[in-house]
Amino acid sequence: MPRPDILEPRTWRHIHEQIDRSVAEAARTYLQKLAVRRISFDRDELLDEIAELKMGREPDYSKPGFALLYALRYMPRRTISILGSLNATLTNRYPATVLDVGSGTGASTLALELLDAPRHIFLSGLEQSAEMIAFAQGVPARRRVSTHFSQGSLLDVMGSMLEEKRFELIVLSAALPYEFDQWSTVSDAFGRYESNESTMILIVEPESKADFLDALEKKFKAKGWPTLRLCCHDLPDILKENDLPLREMKDLAKRLGLEEDVFPIRSWWNPPDDRFLIANPEPAWTPNPSAAFSSVRQLVSVTTR
Repeated sequence: MPRPDILEPRTWRHIHEQIDRSVAEAARTYLQKLAVRRISFDRDELLDEIAELKMGREPDYSKPGFALLYALRYMPRRTISILGSLNATLTNRYPATVLDVGSGTGASTLALELLDAPRHIFLSGLEQSAEMIAFAQGVPARRRVSTHFSQGSLLDVMGSMLEEKRFELIVLSAALPYEFDQWSTVSDAFGRYESNESTMILIVEPESKADFLDALEKKFKAKGWPTLRLCCHDLPDILKENDLPLREMKDLAKRLGLEEDVFPIRSWWNPPDDRFLIANPEPAWTPNPSAAFSSVRQLVSVTTR
């Protein structure tokens, strides 16, 4: 049974409503967890941390309450970015096992749920911040996706995790620190998957980290892996509408004292612009850019070392 066309206006409005409900539900669940722990947070202090992120600096993800503001500000857009890239790329095959590195507030979980794949998906999430995990655990993805989150970082993936388990899809979503320079180590670690033709790697980073993706792509191409580069400008207009209502999220933000002029709730905005690097060691996953992208710059390397 084919999945619904997310580019059909009625379907997209329904998906948009699901994003609104899901993020709001996860936010309420997270607030309940804070109440049980008897933890309060300083809203203005957290807004300062969000400002750090906007200026291209790493905020303190471990602060109680930061995950809530982060999700309200960024999660709809990140979910749409991941959903659009997966809809364009996963055509004939769907992953049963997913490793989500830098899982954050659970955007990949929600995107996979909304993709409505014709099989159940088991997602292993890896995230450094316990607060982000606490939020992600509340994302209502019960029909298509089962999740298990662990506290860890990209460095953990480069160790035993890749050796112990096989994943058909690996997602790195804003998982690269600004100071990261261990490209060879990462590409060598992923090279252990070279014999698994069903593995695809999707890396999503903001435009400010485009140089990181360029460096990592060179490493993948040096191994002879096919790669695909996309950016949010390639997304069709329907996915980038920012006037669709996010009623539940806006209502929650208002009750938290987050004024619209200071902390706008949007499903999309420009800039920043997410960039995508998709790599797979074998051409088992057939990219389908026309399914969700109007124009694509496809870079395929078949060079030998």
